[in-house]
Order: sequence, then C-alpha cells, then structure tokens
Amino acid sequence: MTPLKPSRLVRPTLLLVGEGETEVAFLGHLRSLYCKDGAGVEATIRNAHGKGPSHIIRKTARFAYGIAYDSRVALLDTDIPWTDQDKKLARREKIGLVGAAPCIEGLFLSILGKPVPDSPESCKAAIKKALPSFDPLERKSYAPYFSKAVLEEARNRIPDLKRLLKYLESIRT
Repeated sequence: MTPLKPSRLVRPTLLLVGEGETEVAFLGHLRSLYCKDGAGVEATIRNAHGKGPSHIIRKTARFAYGIAYDSRVALLDTDIPWTDQDKKLARREKIGLVGAAPCIEGLFLSILGKPVPDSPESCKAAIKKALPSFDPLERKSYAPYFSKAVLEEARNRIPDLKRLLKYLESIRT
C-alpha cells in the first residue's frame, strides 16, 4: 500500500491591476498584509500605466487573457468618469472596478481620516504635507502609515476599500 500524498490547499486566484506605479505599490502592501501565510488569495499585481478608464479596463482584460483567474479587479481613479461603455466592458470581462476618489492620494487621505480635496493635484499636495517622509512608489513606505489596524478601521467608512479588501480575503462581494 502506498502512502497518501498530503493534500495541497489551493487558494483562489486574483488579478489586481493598478492604474499606475502608486496603485501597484499600494496593492503590494495590501497583499503583504492580507495574503500571507496561506490566508486570502493568490494575488498577481500588474500595472496598466494609466491613460484613462477605458485603457485600464482593456489592459486588465488583456492581462487576464488565457489565464483562469477566479477574480479580476482594477483599481483606478475616479477623476475621469467611467462611461457606461467602460462599465459594460468591465462586466463582460468579469472585472471588478474599485475607485479611488478622486485619485489614489485621495483614497490615502480618506483612510487616514483627513479631508479630501476635489482635484488630484490638491490631493497629492495634501498627502505630501500630511506624510512628508512617505514615498508612494515604495511599497515598504506604506507600513508605518497604513497598518492593518488603520485599514480595518477605514474599511467601515470607505465602501471601495471594503470591496478591495474583500477581494484580497477571497470573500465574494
């Protein structure tokens, strides 16, 4: 009689696409908090390199082509409105859209409980003022400001953050 091989846990797979470098660094930080030690999903992070919602959604679909991800999510700014055509394409390609209002720096300010200006430029200036030593392009820079405790508190106030974290935890939304 041959001994049984130990069974291997298969985690759900997730494609996370960030609009740009900052989103990718933030998603990497979230993955390090929510998808370690066998918890959460097996997350792949890719960069869409901006150019508006339509481009990001199409790029996400291309990244997923031929790969059977259990979920696909794009994190993108809301300063450029998402058209009905963008939303229809996302639904057809089974891509969840998570918005950062009006931009990723605005989401950071929201998480920290600070006022969020209307324009991306003002948000960038506000985050620089609030966190002078913070480098948004460096994943390790997030840890002191965006701990799991801070994110858990903020998820109850910010619906898009809550949706994003549920994807990382493999809880269907």
